[in-house]
Amino acid sequence: MQSAFRRHPVLVSAFVIFTLLALFFAGRFATRAIYWSTHQNQPVAGWMTVGYIAHSWNLDPHELEAAAGLPPPAGHPLTLGEIASQRGVPVARIIAAVEAAIAKLQADRAGRKPP
Repeated sequence: MQSAFRRHPVLVSAFVIFTLLALFFAGRFATRAIYWSTHQNQPVAGWMTVGYIAHSWNLDPHELEAAAGLPPPAGHPLTLGEIASQRGVPVARIIAAVEAAIAKLQADRAGRKPP
């Protein structure tokens, strides 16, 4: 390896850098795949954002927001608890709306015919 590095320092350095990058992204992919494989269809809680819920239930976040009557995120995504606080309603009411929207979207998906 040392003789290869002496003869082709740029090529060997590029190879090492790209190998490390590939390992980084492979590790990131693996950790996300493992996490989401164990977090499917999670019960809705006040700490969750609409995007997290949509990812867990394999739904489009924009459709979920629209079906639940929630605002699209302006800036950073809000948790359901934060949305409830802004509206001055109990978080249970927001959770119930999201759960009803999930059920509706899943029923709509089941009624559709695949392309």
